[in-house]
Amino acid sequence: MRTVIIDGNNLLHKMQNLKRLFKENPESAQLSLYESVKGKMSRNDKLVLVFDGFSNIKSANIIFSGVKTADDIIRKYIEDNYGRKSMAVVSSDNEIVRIAQACGCEILKSEDFVIDRKILKSENINHMMPKDDEKPEGMSRKDFDFFKNQFS
Repeated sequence: MRTVIIDGNNLLHKMQNLKRLFKENPESAQLSLYESVKGKMSRNDKLVLVFDGFSNIKSANIIFSGVKTADDIIRKYIEDNYGRKSMAVVSSDNEIVRIAQACGCEILKSEDFVIDRKILKSENINHMMPKDDEKPEGMSRKDFDFFKNQFS
């Protein structure tokens, strides 16, 4: 099992729709990011999404740094789990990237994660929901393969 640690605000601000939403409603933007990322994760991956500050959001996969910075939390998580877990880190913060490299983590810059994982297309998860008793018009090959792997 691999743990994927994501610098939440760093990734969120690489996604224009979520960046705009964050200005109006930070918690909504954070939850949208979580849902987008969670939907793209392998079931063998454990997600740890770290944001700066405080929130009323309660999730085992989302950590808010409180009075510390998200970078402090991510750095401590990497150092505490170094050598015990397979870890991947998603951040464009140079200091976090250097620490992750030194600890042998897989690294992906936030902007590359957005492109590689096609999260840009999932910024608004409402497009995946049927409209009032209507059937969805179709499903992408990627979604089909995901559901096939989940339920076969």
